Amino acid sequence: MNTYGKGALLSTVLLLTTTSAGAEEVARPFFTEVSKETTVYRLLPDKTMKPIGKLIPNEQYTVVGVSGGYYQVEVNGRRTYVKKQEIPLKAQLLTKAVVSDGQYERLLHNYTARVERREVPYYYGFLTKSQAVSQADSAINGVWRIGATPGKQIVEDIHTFDWERDITVGDSTSFMFQVQYWMVLNQLTMAYHYTKDTSYLAYGKAFVDSWVKQYPTDAYRRYPNAYHQQGTAIRTFHLINFWNQYKKSPLNNDAAFSARVLRTIEGHGEILADAKFYRERHNHGIFQDMALTDIAQTFPELEQSFFWNELATTRLTTQLDHSLSPDNVHLEHSPGYQVYTYEMLYRFNRWIEANGFVTSPRLEAVKRMPETLVHLMKPNRTLPLFGDTTGEPRTTSMISTLRDYPELLYAVTGGAEGVRPTERVKQLDTQYAVLREHWGEYEPLADAVSLMMTAGFHNTAHKHQDDLSIDLYGYGRDFIVETGRYGYTNRPERDTAVRVEAHNTVNMGSRQLTLHSSTIGKSGITSVEEVDGLQRASGFSDLMGQGIHHTRSIAHDLDGTVLVADTIQSDARVPFTQRFHLGVGLEPVEEREGEMLFRDAEGRTLQMIQLPIASTGTVRIEPSFVAYRDFEWKPRHQVVSTKTGKGTSFVTLFHLSKTGTRVTFSNVMETETAYVVNYSLSNGQSRTVEMPKGVNGELDETL
Repeated sequence: MNTYGKGALLSTVLLLTTTSAGAEEVARPFFTEVSKETTVYRLLPDKTMKPIGKLIPNEQYTVVGVSGGYYQVEVNGRRTYVKKQEIPLKAQLLTKAVVSDGQYERLLHNYTARVERREVPYYYGFLTKSQAVSQADSAINGVWRIGATPGKQIVEDIHTFDWERDITVGDSTSFMFQVQYWMVLNQLTMAYHYTKDTSYLAYGKAFVDSWVKQYPTDAYRRYPNAYHQQGTAIRTFHLINFWNQYKKSPLNNDAAFSARVLRTIEGHGEILADAKFYRERHNHGIFQDMALTDIAQTFPELEQSFFWNELATTRLTTQLDHSLSPDNVHLEHSPGYQVYTYEMLYRFNRWIEANGFVTSPRLEAVKRMPETLVHLMKPNRTLPLFGDTTGEPRTTSMISTLRDYPELLYAVTGGAEGVRPTERVKQLDTQYAVLREHWGEYEPLADAVSLMMTAGFHNTAHKHQDDLSIDLYGYGRDFIVETGRYGYTNRPERDTAVRVEAHNTVNMGSRQLTLHSSTIGKSGITSVEEVDGLQRASGFSDLMGQGIHHTRSIAHDLDGTVLVADTIQSDARVPFTQRFHLGVGLEPVEEREGEMLFRDAEGRTLQMIQLPIASTGTVRIEPSFVAYRDFEWKPRHQVVSTKTGKGTSFVTLFHLSKTGTRVTFSNVMETETAYVVNYSLSNGQSRTVEMPKGVNGELDETL
């Protein structure tokens, strides 16, 4: 019996390592290397196998095919046979051409089924066993359960399902998005993970085949619904997790499907790496980087995986440098996305650590993102409706690591658990200012007065027309509150909720803010302080355009009185409108020139006084709406004040009360740099407050 060694392998080694024009485009991609002498067979005419030699250890041999229980191995230019169980099937770089070539389907199938890696999955949407099984059973029975409205999709036959025309979108633009990113495949994968019932994988296989048939990756630009920037990334997570379960299951006996999955994953990698597809300065780009990393780490034998991993790491670092401030604020204008992005990146970090590799060093900062949420939690355990944030009460499931952050636990549980925070005023980068009366030291936490202001334009992600808008809460209710996001939809309410008229700020006529790359950084919070029992914050915005500069200062005297001072500079004489949208249930009970009183069913009152400054104007009550939850649209009131001039000023005094106190005297004087406000309350208290104009509009470069 012969032993095939280095001399016989010379031509094979060259094939593995060289490429020549006019010859094979690339080397044959599959090979084996044995650790002990292994018998080689020849196939006889009577279909029996005859031993003819041995492979020797530590030598590479090209594998060229599959035949039943044998691999076809090339030795000294001759095709021989070796039992599958006796040799490892290995791969060098798998090019797009190899992955797409039908001659390699069976080898790809065998290779991907047997390759062993640390494959702790990254789950975009983690489900409990009961959730996964219930939703997966529903899918198999023809009713896909989707998170977005209308909540379900009827699929009578997955094999003939049309992923465009058969989807009942309804009002929500998120519904098509969630269907196309394969929320259902995640349900099926997790149901199999918990139960090992292969019926879930069988349906998942049909699901993948149905979609891939309709949406080839090499024509992705033709299919915007299927190849959404974020949706493509999320689908990648779900496909990889499905494949990691499927390839080890008894169902994995279809070589064509194995190759199809690998081609789809390789195609998704090309798309995610494409600079024209990539979303810079946006959480969608972050997800694209995460998904590209997932492909590169799970399939390192793909030719582009090393490049993709390096590209994803570099891009992710750039993304986090842009979107995560030095004090760990997620700069996408929405407290709700501070929660969402943290949870996604936290799980991504865990996946990286579990699989033992390294990527962007900026991911270390993710661990501190929940510290920001402490200050953004309102006393009623909600987040302010800034940007695309919903107003449902937050629970201990808000983030999976909540108990690692005792101050946040305190805020989320209303003081029932955790450690009481001590900071009452906080500037969160240039995006938020927070003024808080107390943390429940001497009164119920839910009764504390909270005044917040938002500003900053860093990118278009979740940015509303809300620069210098405020949120005012106290005594167990919202007094002045944003409109909310309404939901991702083409309905007119969504457009209304985003527009400048829906926010507690100042706008010029009917003109919207200029949200363009040229105005990035042209607004922000500039200062927050507490001095002698007075809390103050200031910010500026140049987003109105046309050279108009808007500065807002806010103050809270820790006794229910709040001041808002707006200074607008303009070269042209134009109308300016200031709006304050009130909490649901506050009804007008008194109205006179420049002054209004609102009361709710529990007797809590909001007194609003437009102090006489600059030009005279009008004050009126108009209807408004608020959406604390998606697709909710509750009526409420707004107070609208209008002045016309070459710039103008508004100095607005609010008094909140649960006992009937009110302002009995007020006036305002103007200096070159400030407004000086005097007021007296019906309980005999008086105060003088200086409100800076802050006209320079410069951000502190040290922030």
